[in-house]
Amino acid sequence: MNWRQRAACRAVAPGIFYPAAPPKGDPRQALAYCRRCPVLARCAGHALAIAQRRGIVAGVWIDGDRDAHVTLREIGRGHARPRRCVKCWRLIESARAERSCALCGFAEIPV
Repeated sequence: MNWRQRAACRAVAPGIFYPAAPPKGDPRQALAYCRRCPVLARCAGHALAIAQRRGIVAGVWIDGDRDAHVTLREIGRGHARPRRCVKCWRLIESARAERSCALCGFAEIPV
């Protein structure tokens, strides 16, 4: 079975994974699929293999996240599952012990 057949987004229109560039774009709908996806590591590996340059893949907003390709490599190795601030949508560094966003200070960060 192809890994894409197991993806949470398999029946979703691809357009939601290409929101407008930050700060105008709203990635929440696409990120909701990534959050519950069982093939996140395979998705990240594929994005790196094809050198994807834009869009949302494996829970990473390539156009909007700092160090997006570094994060994709970690996800592809199975080491990280991205955490995001639910207010400003920024990636939270996995090494941060705090449970609040360093950018906006919001404290509801999903694990």
